[in-house]
Amino acid sequence: MILFPVMILIAWIIIIVLNILISMPIYNFSVWYIILAVVGSTVAVIAIDGITSGIVRLLPQKWFNPLSKRFKVFQWEKPFYEAIGIKKWKDLVPELGQFTNFRKNKIADPYSPEYVYRYLLELVYGEVGHIASYFTGFLIIFIFPLQYALCFGVPVAIVNLIMIAMPVMILRYNYPKLVALYRLNLKKSQKEKQKIDET
Repeated sequence: MILFPVMILIAWIIIIVLNILISMPIYNFSVWYIILAVVGSTVAVIAIDGITSGIVRLLPQKWFNPLSKRFKVFQWEKPFYEAIGIKKWKDLVPELGQFTNFRKNKIADPYSPEYVYRYLLELVYGEVGHIASYFTGFLIIFIFPLQYALCFGVPVAIVNLIMIAMPVMILRYNYPKLVALYRLNLKKSQKEKQKIDET
């Protein structure tokens, strides 16, 4: 959980220092204006991300079939995620399942095909919501006059993109294992049903 606050704090310090060194002499900003602009931009981009995810959740569920080829993970992805040390940092990234009443930080019922399917559904909703935020996060640029975009909007949007890319990588890393678990559970469930039908 502490990873994101630390990343935000480091990003704030870098953006504020760069603005003091570069933008302040050009635009005559005060230090307090720079600090408030960076912190305010961060709060605004978090709100934009939340609204984006909320809109995605309103889309028809049939668009989010977790077994669709649209969500297929490419062969190069797993080695890439492991090369960037996903196993070391994935548990440090906050999981916000409490907002959808479905936690994804652990599989609570690994033997239930219905539960695992719901998990997969939540996973693809999360993936699409985060990917949509890659783009909508750049709306932050328009909060300030456009000549200040490089001072506040663009840096905050880039940091936001990097931070929301992390949960997407975790979701895509976990996806193949969950699909395999769902199919295995489904097979077992069908066999059990067949045995009951035979008796």
